[in-house]
Amino acid sequence: MDPLILATYNVRVPCDKAPYDWASRRVRVCKIIKDNKFHIFGTQEAVPVQIDDIVADTGFAYIGLGRDTFKKEGEHCCIFYDPARLELLNSGTFSLSENPDVPGVPAWDACCPRITTWGMFRDKVTGNAFCYYNTHLDHRGKVAQIKGIEQVVEHAKNNGGGVPMVLGGDFNVRPGTETYLCAASLLKDSAKISETPATGPATTFHGWGTRDDAYIDFIFVSEGTRVLSHRIDDSLVDGDFPSDHYPVITELVWE
Repeated sequence: MDPLILATYNVRVPCDKAPYDWASRRVRVCKIIKDNKFHIFGTQEAVPVQIDDIVADTGFAYIGLGRDTFKKEGEHCCIFYDPARLELLNSGTFSLSENPDVPGVPAWDACCPRITTWGMFRDKVTGNAFCYYNTHLDHRGKVAQIKGIEQVVEHAKNNGGGVPMVLGGDFNVRPGTETYLCAASLLKDSAKISETPATGPATTFHGWGTRDDAYIDFIFVSEGTRVLSHRIDDSLVDGDFPSDHYPVITELVWE
């Protein structure tokens, strides 16, 4: 058995002063990626300088476009992957909107333009194919959150060729909310079906250590996906936080 290590990680847009500026955090974030031996992970909020630094420091490839222009500028929902383990078969970025090909326009009751990046991959070790969708739902628009989840799942049905689906990201909601329950009705929360007990703190967004109650980052999977483990890594690097979110990490198997 060769499980795939898949994660979601909000790496925080570079807008803070030291010790939380990107120049200080770059090594910390990349150490988390390397120490956890990710094969594939989605990021939220990353901008071009962060994307380029992660690629340079890890050797990973990436897919994804900026939310405002569908170009390499502004905030992205990227998917980084290890090309030694995974072959990219197809990919794209679309707006969470009634007009998914139009970037930069907040939809429904959203405050910000919101996007999803997706990739279809073949695991070079097992031969299995899967689609990974990475998103960052709006922080206020409840209609936009639910419509966005429904749009992503529908996109996977139409474009996924029937292969298993993974949806990860920063949902900006807690378990038990209407948005969470919508996602849980369409897919399975990897934490709930993990074959070993899920581990880690009861929060994913900690706000540089100021919050302990904001579990808002999730990985959902479709039927037929085995989740061997699920954990939230709250490690510090050299005594400090890599990001204001902790990564959510799963080990997945398709048989």
